[in-house]
Amino acid sequence: MVAACAAPAPRPAPWPVLSNYEQRTGNAVHRDCGYSSPLPGKPGWSIWLFCDTAVTSVGGRKVEGLILGTDSAAEGPYQAGRAPGLLSEVPTPPARPALSPAAAPQPFLPVPDGLQLPGSGLPCSGPGSYPAAWISGVTGAPPAVGGGLLVAYDDYCVTGSGDGPVAEGFGLAEYYPARNLLGPVTPVFRSGLGMSLPQQQVLGSPVVGADGYLYLFGFCQVASPLAGCGASQVFLARTVATPAYWGNPFTYQYWTGDGWSADAAAAGSLLPAGQLLGVSVGDYAADGQGLVMIEQTSLDGGFQAWQARSPAGPWRRLLAGRVPCTRGIEAGTEGLCRALIGHPELSTRGDLLISYYDPGTGHVGVAAYPWRE
Repeated sequence: MVAACAAPAPRPAPWPVLSNYEQRTGNAVHRDCGYSSPLPGKPGWSIWLFCDTAVTSVGGRKVEGLILGTDSAAEGPYQAGRAPGLLSEVPTPPARPALSPAAAPQPFLPVPDGLQLPGSGLPCSGPGSYPAAWISGVTGAPPAVGGGLLVAYDDYCVTGSGDGPVAEGFGLAEYYPARNLLGPVTPVFRSGLGMSLPQQQVLGSPVVGADGYLYLFGFCQVASPLAGCGASQVFLARTVATPAYWGNPFTYQYWTGDGWSADAAAAGSLLPAGQLLGVSVGDYAADGQGLVMIEQTSLDGGFQAWQARSPAGPWRRLLAGRVPCTRGIEAGTEGLCRALIGHPELSTRGDLLISYYDPGTGHVGVAAYPWRE
């Protein structure tokens, strides 16, 4: 395996993803992960869906707002080959979809219910604990849904302990940007008693195939003790791309390496075992690349990009690189370079554009890399 750090630096210099609210108020909006999708019926505009969001005053001296566990959204113009323009915050659905440059970030998804503290039957609450629905991908919904987007999310009980949050559920939500209407929000898989959901069912990166299936990807991190993880693996699940199917857990099938099985435990890995820390998959057919998977390989932003003609592969390596994270001051996972996500609408036939959380700035950044090393 080629070391990711051996690749050249991104070109041109990375851009931050910024909000109109920041420009108007001088406050800083610190985002975690950032997923994006073109807006249906609004050419040249995209929506960005972020994980946890914190707003601080100038110089970071005061926390002005904190959105934990329900994510936030913003939209604005974009141009392929660079980061989006200044984004305007989306109000909490189903508020009137009026964008104000001075509006602060607002919660996007509803707070998940029924989550429990890890290994117990107690509700997910108490000091430092909260239920979270963390977005894990977004794509254009099938034509039958009509002008919407399909958002994947995973439910976690966050406790602030050193063990990290436990994934207890996976679901899908339909979102209609023109009306700022969210719903239905459909839980698909759920564990119980605060137990971890099998990693084969902790899914994201939705891709609607030309064959009428909805494909979703999951993964096991390297040396993860979670269920189903003997080594780093990337899993693939599918169901028919209609609401009646994707909301029914019994319709999902898992790629075994040789075919499809209804048994999640039979899922095989799409990639060879390595130093996997996270994956993001998208359809880059408009850029002449087919399906592309971004695999994070190190805590300093190392990655590999893989390419395939179909979700089941075979996947072949395209390039390796490292996003230009800067050193943060926060302890634990908050101080790590993470959330490497590819953006098909921002990429071009010459460059792959990847966003990432930069702990040194507290912002999502975007960097471009040539498709071939």
